[in-house]
Amino acid sequence: MKDFFIACSSTCVTGLSVYSEGVVNVYNLGGQIVMLVMIQIGGLSFITLLTFVVTLFTRRMSMRNRLFFTQAVSATSLGDMTRFVRNVVIITFSIEFIGAVLLFPVFISAYDDVGDAIWTSIFQSVSTFCNAGFDILGSTSYVREGNEILMRLADWQYYYMQAITMILVIFGGISFLVIMDIFSPKKNRRNKVLNKVVLSTTLVLLVAGTGLFCLTEMAFGDNDATFMQCLFQSVTCRTAGFSTMDQSQLSTGGKVISCILMFIGGSPTSTAGGIKTTTIFVIIYSLYKTLRGKQFVAFNRRFSYRATARAMSLVVISGILILVGYICIVEFEAHNEMVTSGNAIYEVFSAFGTVGLSTGVTPYLTTGSEIVLCILMLFGRIGPVTFFQVFNRDIDKEEHLHYEYVEEDILIG
Repeated sequence: MKDFFIACSSTCVTGLSVYSEGVVNVYNLGGQIVMLVMIQIGGLSFITLLTFVVTLFTRRMSMRNRLFFTQAVSATSLGDMTRFVRNVVIITFSIEFIGAVLLFPVFISAYDDVGDAIWTSIFQSVSTFCNAGFDILGSTSYVREGNEILMRLADWQYYYMQAITMILVIFGGISFLVIMDIFSPKKNRRNKVLNKVVLSTTLVLLVAGTGLFCLTEMAFGDNDATFMQCLFQSVTCRTAGFSTMDQSQLSTGGKVISCILMFIGGSPTSTAGGIKTTTIFVIIYSLYKTLRGKQFVAFNRRFSYRATARAMSLVVISGILILVGYICIVEFEAHNEMVTSGNAIYEVFSAFGTVGLSTGVTPYLTTGSEIVLCILMLFGRIGPVTFFQVFNRDIDKEEHLHYEYVEEDILIG
């Protein structure tokens, strides 16, 4: 069951581990390679890789199949499907290669063997960009105290590694569509509204998260946290899973903020999980507009009622899944003194958001709880709405009637 859990966590790019000693002390090089392949597949998503292979070796494809793959990879049109998928693969491998090159000078100082330094650089770069949260540095992730590898680094190398990690996490959590537009000529950009929503929401969450962590962990908390640790926590909660602080020592406020950030996650068509930045933008901004009695207009565009309803449906379904998962784990661990209600809710949010942050109780969970976390990781990676589309293809279709019902304003609140 433990190997199945690691396989699920790798494929869903989560990072939760049932091994307290760290995967580097459990799996040999062959096992680590298998993990890395699963992380890469999970980061790109299986359907993206399948589309890439099919379009690479198939000259002709039926219109039905092209439509299926276009919807599956969130391409804008049938004609853009092939180019979109190939660009995703090129962007992914390019950023991961650059990340490995930038990390190599750090790990060559920490390892005696050049081969170990190269492999660690590659593994960390892929795992970071895919927001997987797995590392082969030891059992304490990026927490320096007690980690033999990190203790060998100079202070500037340690903070340099954190900076590269945050950059890779942010790029991995931004939509591939946004990345393509950023590096495209201004006149050729097609997703201007999506770009503004994703980038502005991401910036607000990073700044707000850092500020709140500074308040809870530095100003009013008992932790001797630094600004760099608060910034790193704000970034890593966006489905990355690396940590420079002991999550079990976070204040209650810090854990609540972490859960909120883990629930939101990254952006659509990225390697991140969660309900996505666009969803929280639509809900909060539509609420703001509703309270002011105005139409939902942003960036000179009017957003549809369907987008708002879909966003709210996603939040409600996700909340129900998290609640059910929490209840199941609490029941399964009723006699487990290691797992408190606070630890259980933190694990549930981390699994659904495919984050991988843990208060350290994952290795002590029973088999039933491990299965629950695997299900949550699967839902979090695929997306609840996408999952239900498999069983109901009409979920995105708008019903057209030849008549209209009388509109009724029912009392709310």
